[in-house]
Amino acid sequence: MMLYLIISIILVLVGHAFRLLRWEQFVRIYERPQRGSMLRGMAGGYAINTILPLHLGDVFRAVFVGRRMKSGVGFALATVIMDRFLDVWFVALGFGAFALLGQGGTAAQSAARYYLLFAVLLAVALVVVVALRDAIKRVCLAVCGIFNDTLKLDGMVFCWSLINTFKDLGRVNLVRLGLNTVLMWAAYLGSYGALAAAMTAGGQPMALVDVFDLLFGRSAGDLRAVLPGGTLAAAPAAVQMLLVAWFLLPLAVMWLATRLPEQVRGAVNQVTAAAPEGENYLNLLPQADPQDRAVFLSQYFGLQNKAWVNRFLQMNRDITILQDFSAGSNATTMLCMDKQQTFYRKYAFGADGEKLAEQLAWLRAQQDKLPLCDILRAEQDGDCCWYDMTYEPQAVGMFRYLHSNPVEKSAAVLRQVLAALEEKLYRPTALPADPDKIEQYIDKKVDGNLQKLRDARALHELMEAPSLWINGREYKNLNQLAWLFDHDRLRALFAHDPVGTIHGDLTIENIICRTDDKGWYLIDPNTGNLHESPFLDYGKLLQSLHGGYEFMMMTPRVTVQGNHIDFALTRSAAYDALLETLMTDLAGRYPAEQVDSILMHEVVHWLRLMPYKLSRDRKRAAMFYAGLVMVANDAADHANR
Repeated sequence: MMLYLIISIILVLVGHAFRLLRWEQFVRIYERPQRGSMLRGMAGGYAINTILPLHLGDVFRAVFVGRRMKSGVGFALATVIMDRFLDVWFVALGFGAFALLGQGGTAAQSAARYYLLFAVLLAVALVVVVALRDAIKRVCLAVCGIFNDTLKLDGMVFCWSLINTFKDLGRVNLVRLGLNTVLMWAAYLGSYGALAAAMTAGGQPMALVDVFDLLFGRSAGDLRAVLPGGTLAAAPAAVQMLLVAWFLLPLAVMWLATRLPEQVRGAVNQVTAAAPEGENYLNLLPQADPQDRAVFLSQYFGLQNKAWVNRFLQMNRDITILQDFSAGSNATTMLCMDKQQTFYRKYAFGADGEKLAEQLAWLRAQQDKLPLCDILRAEQDGDCCWYDMTYEPQAVGMFRYLHSNPVEKSAAVLRQVLAALEEKLYRPTALPADPDKIEQYIDKKVDGNLQKLRDARALHELMEAPSLWINGREYKNLNQLAWLFDHDRLRALFAHDPVGTIHGDLTIENIICRTDDKGWYLIDPNTGNLHESPFLDYGKLLQSLHGGYEFMMMTPRVTVQGNHIDFALTRSAAYDALLETLMTDLAGRYPAEQVDSILMHEVVHWLRLMPYKLSRDRKRAAMFYAGLVMVANDAADHANR
């Protein structure tokens, strides 16, 4: 009897080992399996299952292991469900085989029908889930939305994990999965057979089918089988103790295995390849920030922009997104990391992807002429374009640099930028202004955007007023400055603009300064400006330093009452000093008429900004309209001097 017991315990441990190897196949798609935690979780789960019904120990296993996983409890629970999902099919096959062989009598036949029905229902459920996946996603979002934000996110992560555990089954080595499953159940069946022999030797005649029915049948039991009313309540005491030992001794061995010396456990892991050298893992979700995860999952389960979600995942599942730095464009810029390095990734889809491809081409074309960001990787596939840029901890946007260093240092950098652009870019590519391009520029960038403002219901009342009171100061409204936008005036003004290759989006934040004083570089050019004049670049700098765009972006609220617009307009002494540096430089380079043109291009930049703000930032659109009105008044004052 003892020999059979020892054999059965050894075989059940072998079965548990192969279960661990099978379970980790689902885990290792996304992260390195932690065998010690997984083994302790299995031992604890089996211990609970021996005394409590409904496989509650599997919940413990998921929670215990999930808290020690990068991907969390929801993911661990999904992998446990997958593990048990596969078991249902084998148990159904086992009872079916016993019934066909005429073993186990009515009990085996009843269990075979039960598990066959269960397996069929699972198969039907899978088909239904696939067929109605969109409706089910909405249901998941609605159910999770009942709870607070934390529980809502946990619920969505679990649903996401369950979906992807099944969806990514193709990434699992199916041959190895099948081998682990076959060896696991072969070991378990051998253990059950040895246990049956031990119990028979102890005075309780049992066959393999009887043990199988004891563990998985319609009236399946655990340690409760030896309690009054249990299946083995009337069995000899030796048999009852034997069953208790069969349940508990393997759990003790599993727990002790996690206490082996590190060298022994490391050798075992190496032999069984728990984490092969160089193995890559997908991210269950690429976002590191919980709020970003919640936004993305809400989009996914709410079926918002499904094409974007799919492309986003294809592109980013092998990286971790640390922070989203997207600003005022339709392209997304994120700080990311992979196993090798930290970097910035910028991407866009559709027409915005084509625009980003033009930006990438500009960076590559000018990389030998100007200090530009280093491109690590890039790809354009259909309507999607992305590229990765080097991340340097010492490199910061000029806004931050300006407000954390003496202003003289920033002024020196700005003069270097202007000189480099003039010598390396503007002058070598200079061309005469094209009247047709000027006409298109006026028609699209000026008239087109003015019409969009007139059509905007959110600004209708403001635009009708002859004047606006902005933070307690009166300004002429655009309808009183119609002469500023007169076509003949603009044609004559822009005809004297120098033309050539330009950056196109020379804002303060697109000038990157190194805090170790080892230079500067430019990022995020913008092509397709029609009238490609350096004056557009200067106008962009003025949008920052004169119009205070960056400070407006940091202002959360604006109030509008009649023709009064009020918001916390912030300006820094550093901005004023750098603006003075810029205006002095421009006055030294160009006559007053051309400075008028530069100021007018700043006005056009604010015009171009307004449709985007009306569609994406409507609550603050009035503040940016106020910015447009203020710079238009300053441009008018300068032109009238």
